[in-house]
Amino acid sequence: MSSQPAARYDAVAMSFHWGMALIILGLWAMGHVIGALPRGPERSELIGLHTTLGGLIFVLALARLVWRRLRRPPRALPTATPFERMGAALVHAVLYGLMLALPLVGVLMAESGGHAVTLFGFHVPLLVQPDEALHELFAFEHQMLGWLLALALLAHVGAALRHHFVQKDDTLRRMLPGRG
Repeated sequence: MSSQPAARYDAVAMSFHWGMALIILGLWAMGHVIGALPRGPERSELIGLHTTLGGLIFVLALARLVWRRLRRPPRALPTATPFERMGAALVHAVLYGLMLALPLVGVLMAESGGHAVTLFGFHVPLLVQPDEALHELFAFEHQMLGWLLALALLAHVGAALRHHFVQKDDTLRRMLPGRG
């Protein structure tokens, strides 16, 4: 085993990671509040904010994938088993897939419900016509994908905490700001 410290993620990767984590937690909370609110201006405003932040997550996920391609993440620690490496790769792929799929399904849900979608001042092209059956399907899919994201995030956080507190390795420290 090497006595040198493990490579760390760079500041941009850390900013993507923690910033997106906060936005996703906010989106999760908003989604549940939206479901509990009666129709009206407050609900509409919250839906607008939820939509904008969902669009931001989509853009950030794409940017993060580009950054990841340009600046390869640090290799797994030498103590990681092949099973852990495979599990980490699978969970990361699921997380990226869901960070892209959830906003797209959200747009489809809004459009099939007869609502135009505007993100950052730009009108999203109409992908589907209003259709109540499609709207119900997309609403269900959006909700299910949200739960899948929650499960994938729990697996991700659980693995990071296991590495930190049980295995006592540098996996989590490599993504924390500071000297690690």
